[in-house]
Amino acid sequence: MKDILLPLRKLHGNIYEFRKRRKEALTIAKKFKTVGKDVVFFVLSPTHGNLGDHAIAEAAQKMLIELRIPFIEVTTRQLGLLDAHKKLGVMNGRMIIVNGGGNLGTLWFDVEMQFRHLIKENPKSKIFCLPNTIYYERTGWGDAELKKSEEIYNSHMGLRIYAREKASYDFMKNIYRDVVLVPDMVLSMDKSRQQSVRKGCLLCLRNDLEKTRTEQQEKEIRRVAGGIFGDDVCDTDMCVDHMILPQNRADELNSKYEQFKHAQLVITDRLHGMIFAAITGTPCVVINSKSPKVKGCYEWLKRLDYIKFAESADEVGDLYMQIPNRIYQYDNRELQPYYAQLKTDLLKAMEK
Repeated sequence: MKDILLPLRKLHGNIYEFRKRRKEALTIAKKFKTVGKDVVFFVLSPTHGNLGDHAIAEAAQKMLIELRIPFIEVTTRQLGLLDAHKKLGVMNGRMIIVNGGGNLGTLWFDVEMQFRHLIKENPKSKIFCLPNTIYYERTGWGDAELKKSEEIYNSHMGLRIYAREKASYDFMKNIYRDVVLVPDMVLSMDKSRQQSVRKGCLLCLRNDLEKTRTEQQEKEIRRVAGGIFGDDVCDTDMCVDHMILPQNRADELNSKYEQFKHAQLVITDRLHGMIFAAITGTPCVVINSKSPKVKGCYEWLKRLDYIKFAESADEVGDLYMQIPNRIYQYDNRELQPYYAQLKTDLLKAMEK
């Protein structure tokens, strides 16, 4: 028998959810209005399961604590609620720091749209977008969206964007008003001081929207790893299948750092697979992908003799044999001038 009341119940449920979300948005906005004038907003903090994004947030917040800059964290979900209910302007006139990552452009377009709305609704704020990668697909739609972002970004006189690799820097420098080159925030951290007994190989391979390898390429990677380590080959990922709230971030990340620190070798095509290996002092062969961000960020790490870059899977074995068998400590001294510039920018903005 047809349920003639089903549409009415669905409507009632939608109205209830709308009111619930609106109430939450108003509560968040009210809270933000009461914070001290010297408190900055750290926005677009993740709650999804991508550990690379969480490590970026962890590194950024460590920097803010080091600089004694008080901040309030605004998750992507909270920002979305404020956006949906026309409350993004509650931060107008206050300093805003946007979490870094690979969020600019059409690949993760929902985040790009949130960023645009944030810029438009806070014209009096100083906005610092932490080191990011940009990508716009080469289609009519992608070109049109790039033009929109160019207009919106350049209309804000207080916006500064940091690019995390040279390809993004060169691209952004040609279209945006204020762009600075700074490495991925995670490279500012050192997780290599306490070493562990290492055994076996970790495969850390993409399985999301940015996956570019073929089935045949993956078979070759597994064949090479098995030829070196036998059955001692394990799969891991930079994404978990559950939400990670800010209060649980450190535990989730520490668990992943420990997993890397117990591996003799990491084979990865993921940017933060490579970066986690670097900061934990873990030998790694990173395999090239179609995404320029991996090779671009490798340029920051190529001086480290335990991080090797392979153009194809059949190079993995030879490159692993080139890595000296010793304990490695992560050394980011060459990157410190870039982070020093970022810190100086933030401190100067706090003074004005």
